[in-house]
Amino acid sequence: MKEAVRCILPRLGLTARLILALVISGALIFGVVFTVNYTYTSRMVEQQVVAHAQDVVKAAVQSVDGLLRGVVRDENNLVALLEAAPRLSSDQVRNFAHDHVVHNDEVFGATIAFEPGAAPDGQQRFAPYYYRRLNGSIAYTDLATPAYNYTSKEWYRNPKQQLAPVWSEPYFDEGGGNVVMTTYAVPVYRLSGGVRRFFGVSTADISVDWLGRQVSSLKLYRNGYASLFSRKGVYLAHKDRSLVLKETIFSMADRLNSSRLREIGHAIARQETGFIRDRNLYGVESWIYYAPVPTTGWSLAVVFPAAEMLADVQAASRMIALVCVGGFMVLVLSIVLVARSVTRPIIEMTGAAERIAAGDLEFVLPQIRIGGEVGALAAAFVRMQGDLKEHIVRLTETTAAKERMASELSIAHDLQMAILPRDLPHLPRLEIAGLCQPAREVGGDLYDVRPLDDGRLFFIIGDVSGKGVPAALYMAITVSLARAVVQEQAGPAEILTRINRELSRGNDACMFVTIFCGILDTASGEIRYANAGHNPPLLIGADGSATLLEIKPGLVAGYLDDYVYSEATCRLDAGATLLLYTDGVTEALDCTGKFFGEQRLLDAAASSVSDTHQLIHAVIQAVEGFADGAAQADDITLLALRYP
Repeated sequence: MKEAVRCILPRLGLTARLILALVISGALIFGVVFTVNYTYTSRMVEQQVVAHAQDVVKAAVQSVDGLLRGVVRDENNLVALLEAAPRLSSDQVRNFAHDHVVHNDEVFGATIAFEPGAAPDGQQRFAPYYYRRLNGSIAYTDLATPAYNYTSKEWYRNPKQQLAPVWSEPYFDEGGGNVVMTTYAVPVYRLSGGVRRFFGVSTADISVDWLGRQVSSLKLYRNGYASLFSRKGVYLAHKDRSLVLKETIFSMADRLNSSRLREIGHAIARQETGFIRDRNLYGVESWIYYAPVPTTGWSLAVVFPAAEMLADVQAASRMIALVCVGGFMVLVLSIVLVARSVTRPIIEMTGAAERIAAGDLEFVLPQIRIGGEVGALAAAFVRMQGDLKEHIVRLTETTAAKERMASELSIAHDLQMAILPRDLPHLPRLEIAGLCQPAREVGGDLYDVRPLDDGRLFFIIGDVSGKGVPAALYMAITVSLARAVVQEQAGPAEILTRINRELSRGNDACMFVTIFCGILDTASGEIRYANAGHNPPLLIGADGSATLLEIKPGLVAGYLDDYVYSEATCRLDAGATLLLYTDGVTEALDCTGKFFGEQRLLDAAASSVSDTHQLIHAVIQAVEGFADGAAQADDITLLALRYP
């Protein structure tokens, strides 16, 4: 047998010789390994990990769902009591709300908010709210105030419109409980003249912080932990408190570039149950099991580190490794004996490779007269030498092409800047200043100012989705459309409607643009404006006070061709300034990843009101000072109109 192997080996290539040696040595090793590993580990992994994870998640879901079901049950009982009571007084309603909080530890706060005109004791509005303080005492506040306006809140409107109980998305209840909470709201109906009419809404608020503590208290296997997600994938509970209500599973998937995490997010949104193995947020290989919480539609995910779940399997692997050591030594010996016969030509090829790597492409490669893989490797080196020469030629051509492209982008930048107004109109009763500062050679921001024949002034500002050449082309189309439509004496709403209609046609790339446009009557200071999803402008008074103009957002232009925009008005008093901007200002980032934000913009604008140029200069200085050397992430555009 030994003589037969010696005769056969020289005729075979490197791969064949290694395979022959490995098969002879490995057949004995892996016969034992396969039997032990298959019977011992496969059953343990399948049964222990899957069964245990499923049981734990089911128990955890039942635990969380049980808490929330208790809230739902008690709230429904309270509503039934309200609807059955023949007559309600203000004191009775307060007692109901107060007792609902006192007797339910899960409930942070509760109110019974009446429909205007349906409140007891002849009151127009009535919404007593009781909630828990940090020290456990019960506090009271009246939500029936103009500042709070409870009828406009989602927790009031949604159950009224849907005619059914609703769990709200988490929100910060400013002016009420002043904590982040989620609300279970139930519509209340009473018989009036034989007709069942809407009477108001009864709510039970759950503190998100309390809910997080309940999830964190779940007893999981070793170092496992649980996360709770809203229907939109928002983190409601997690052991890392910095993620709660600040991140979604989709934003974390984008940050970690994890397609599997994104799949889990979509599955959670569809209320599905699943079990996968992947890396968790901290890069640790883990088993992840997720299931919906039936009461609210939220989802609970439990993460078990694989290393800990498979600790027993690893112990078995160590035992198997001891069995493999002896066989491995035999395998190493076989490989060494075989390698000696092939190392000499490989060493020669290594020396040749070093000469070529040093740049000596004219070096004559050694003649390797051997068959199999080593011979094929020598031939590949010869081809590689020729390919490298050709590659250097192509690289030189590519470098020249990149230089031409850079020159063309510079020209494109100049052309784009030429599209924007170089010289703003000089009007006797108006001061105007504008600035566009792209983040790249070309960008997607735009602005324009056009005097109309009747003495009024048309102005527009916008921000195209994306960056680079596609955004620049889309920006040019938008400016051209605006200039064409405004010549037809159309109002702001009609201008946006027609621009949106044109941009939506054939928009296969699904691009869009946010736009704010208006027409200023220079005689009276009245501004008619319309908005397509753009940031609200700043209104700066003569005294330097700066506020955001309250506007309806509207749909961004380029999505729905049949969308019709609405129009609103405001007025510029003497000495007031209207400052329009793109989100490159408020979303400017510093080195730590923080946003510049609206408040810093308000402060910068309020510090300079003497003229429009100084105002824009002050805002740019504030943004650059905040960035502190960080690269500009988005295009920055400002347009200021001052009414003397």
